[in-house]
Amino acid sequence: MILTWMSSLGMILSLSFIISVTPAPRKGISLPPVVLVPGYGGAQFKAKLTGKPETVHYWCSRHTDDFFDLWLNLELFLPAVIDCWVDNMKLIYNITTNKTSNMPGVLIEVPGFRNTNTVEWLDTSKASEGRYFTDIVEALLPLGYRRGKNIVGAPYDWRQAPNELQEYYSNLTELIEETSRTYGQRKVIIIAHSMGNPVMLYFYNNIVTQEWKDKFIRSHISIAGAWGGSLQIIRLLASGYNMNQYRILLPPSSLREMQRSFTSSTFLFPNYNIWSKDEVFATVSDKNYTLKNVEEFFQDINYEVGWYQYQNTAYLLGNFKAPNVAIHCIYGYDIETPELFQWSPTWFPDYQPHTIYGDGDGTVNLRSLEACKKWIGKNGGKKISTYAIKDGEHVEIMSQESVIKLIKNIVLLNS
Repeated sequence: MILTWMSSLGMILSLSFIISVTPAPRKGISLPPVVLVPGYGGAQFKAKLTGKPETVHYWCSRHTDDFFDLWLNLELFLPAVIDCWVDNMKLIYNITTNKTSNMPGVLIEVPGFRNTNTVEWLDTSKASEGRYFTDIVEALLPLGYRRGKNIVGAPYDWRQAPNELQEYYSNLTELIEETSRTYGQRKVIIIAHSMGNPVMLYFYNNIVTQEWKDKFIRSHISIAGAWGGSLQIIRLLASGYNMNQYRILLPPSSLREMQRSFTSSTFLFPNYNIWSKDEVFATVSDKNYTLKNVEEFFQDINYEVGWYQYQNTAYLLGNFKAPNVAIHCIYGYDIETPELFQWSPTWFPDYQPHTIYGDGDGTVNLRSLEACKKWIGKNGGKKISTYAIKDGEHVEIMSQESVIKLIKNIVLLNS
């Protein structure tokens, strides 16, 4: 798909105005509280081994006395222990209940709810590979924001699809209400990255009422929103994907079993509201895979449980109903992004495919990033604003100066 944003003079002038004209900072209670919602891979995990009945290698631990850093922990990516880490991260899918659980003997917690530290840095050692919401938080502090007070984090178990996040959504609702009350009944601004956006879309359309949204939500800032999924997921499910958005060099084949087990992976499968059923997303010799034969795809990659996961997660967003909250949709473009995967019969599915590229932010396809435009004029009278950032890479966009300025201005203009 060829992007024609540069011909949209009105959008460019509007974006330039917002970035260049900075309102005077307003400190204290007049600022709208901010809630940060991370994406796939965007929250820390801590784990405790309570007695694993079996391990993949004899040197893998079965029991630990205390919780330890599981994600993101670069020390666990060493060749000798990566298989141990993968086994601890995996989920087990129950095809009867359509629910997931941790591996036997593994207890996993998502730390830092309300605080920002676990979404600012994914690695507790603060290695550069784990830098996440840091630049956004630090840019808002001089305006009068305080960590854990009027700017808070809302991390969740990103391995799971929204239909398994009931407890999280309950806690999120309480967090938004409490933060709003504490700061003079000010409505809250949500800032979400990547998968955090469809996770919030499910929240807006299935968990809370319109009356609640009108009372508590000022606006939603989407950064690199994977609104309609990503074709990158096809490679991840078939052959494994080494998550190079974190600059971590890992063998994709070592990660595949773990990545397949996450229901969030099938939740991010290219969405039928965005892709047509006839569009080919993968080929193996003369065989094409489209949304019409997803079951065959899972059979052919030897992961038939994936079909159950897909059926239980692919339709969670329904007909892609507008959220009926004000949306600021920020996304990158003009970066090669996988559009089609081609395998030879001898390479499928265990080896990496040949990739045909289209437009996007390097991870999420343009059509998914800009899917928020579908709601223009259909959002209950709430405004949809879009900001296309040339060369805005999926994760690096979080630190891009123009994006930081844009977020600051959106926050201040809502004060």
